[in-house]
Amino acid sequence: MDVLKRVLAFIRERDLLQSGDTVIAGVSGGPDSLCLLDVLHRLDPDWRLTLHIAHLDHGLRPEAAADADFVRVEAEKRGLPFHTETADVRAYAQAHKLSIEEAARHVRYSFLARVAQTVGAPSIAVAHTADDQAETVLMHFLRGSGLAGLRGMLPKLEVGSWRLEVGTSNFQFPTSNVRLIRPLLTTTRFEVEAYCTEYGLTPVQDATNFDTTFFRNRLRHELLPILETYNPNLRAILSHTAEVLAGEHELARQVVEKVWRELALVESERVRFDRSHWLAASVPEQRALLREAIGHLLPSLRNALARFTPLEQAVHFSRAAAPGRSCDVLGGLRLSITRDHVVLSPWTFAPAPPDVAPFIVAGRLAEGWRFEVQALSADQWSLDEVEANSNGWRAYVEADRVTTPLALRARASGDWFQPLGLGGQRAKLSDFFIDHKVDQSQRDRWPLVVCGEAMVWVAGLRLDERFKVTEATRRVVRLEFVKTAD
Repeated sequence: MDVLKRVLAFIRERDLLQSGDTVIAGVSGGPDSLCLLDVLHRLDPDWRLTLHIAHLDHGLRPEAAADADFVRVEAEKRGLPFHTETADVRAYAQAHKLSIEEAARHVRYSFLARVAQTVGAPSIAVAHTADDQAETVLMHFLRGSGLAGLRGMLPKLEVGSWRLEVGTSNFQFPTSNVRLIRPLLTTTRFEVEAYCTEYGLTPVQDATNFDTTFFRNRLRHELLPILETYNPNLRAILSHTAEVLAGEHELARQVVEKVWRELALVESERVRFDRSHWLAASVPEQRALLREAIGHLLPSLRNALARFTPLEQAVHFSRAAAPGRSCDVLGGLRLSITRDHVVLSPWTFAPAPPDVAPFIVAGRLAEGWRFEVQALSADQWSLDEVEANSNGWRAYVEADRVTTPLALRARASGDWFQPLGLGGQRAKLSDFFIDHKVDQSQRDRWPLVVCGEAMVWVAGLRLDERFKVTEATRRVVRLEFVKTAD
């Protein structure tokens, strides 16, 4: 079956397009996207499609401007409207703490969705092939995944279901109901290249596709060829596996949605489950519910949700832990056990700073506040009490970690710490303030507790991982900002 017939059959089988549709085709200028452009254009007379070509310059390569000109010419040859934009993906990646690959994806889909919204197109067509599908499934398998990851990419889905968060950048993701379609998903890369040769298409070549510092490229150029020495049909098998598991996932979703409606209590900053019902649920149900709750609170953790190990550890913790205990999950979230509930919430789920916060003014604590440091005897603290603390201006630290006198100061250039709940990962204080929406006018006055060069506590927001109280802790110091009488 030639490519045109294959794509047409796939479009009809999966109901990807309707006659008369307006379609945005994302075209980079490479073989896959140029093939997509040409195939959709050749379908146009019979399908009466209104086709728009969209190209994003990611700002990553000097030759990218020439690629945009190439795609513009290809659109003009066919008399098709052309839309283009230039982005600073590196800056976006840095601002949102993403890999270049993930940042490029956020920005690209935001651009395509905005073009679709502008012209009133119900569909965005992208050029993922059967080879891309095989690579995606293998990539998710290597990272540890459930059905959601192993089903790979879907032929059609609503763009909103990607749940991308683009923060406060210029690339705001539209909320319009736009479909993402992949007409080439059953077409191999070999067939794409043969099609380009047959129809005299001369695509551009992106050198970054061969850069093995990127995980997908390393998998494509190094790992897959090795695996194919064991089974030459591996790519086809992986693609078929994705199709089968997509169906299995739909069946599983029906179960998850039913249990979610019965057990989950969704609030603005947390998700609660009735503890007795939670403990009566099976481990697979608990794992699925936890994944659903994480997706609700932090929808940007698209890739992390596919990881098996953190979810499995949290689920087993929830089944055995006593009330008052909590554990890290993903992305700064914690799972807490109370007498009646299992609660998923951010570590920063605490009262907002009062109207008059204990700011540092001229190197001193603001009037009306005092900072107390108290060493607690063994009968004055318990791990349950420490973990249940909800006072944002009170913290408990392990005394044996405090090797020099504690000091109070405002921020300094280059400050960093290890936010509790991130497993020891370092974060710049400036980035942390941005992520937690601390007003810019307050950042230079925000109280910080330090031990020598080490940050102990960003007061009101987060303790440093290195100073947390654990089961092994023997001595505890309580830190607290106390409002004095006027």
